[in-house]
Amino acid sequence: MVTIEADHMVGMEGAAAEIDSAELTTVYMVDYTPTSDGEVVKNHKWVPESELSTK
Repeated sequence: MVTIEADHMVGMEGAAAEIDSAELTTVYMVDYTPTSDGEVVKNHKWVPESELSTK
């Protein structure tokens, strides 16, 4: 069990979590516009390289 210190989303900071697995990889902070509502999300954190595409 760990305590989350990240505060970039409401409710994360101080929350308890259990780490199921981990892997060594490159992660990015990205800005994007979701297809659901069109509102820009700035500095979304911890996007692993395997989840990125040019589409």
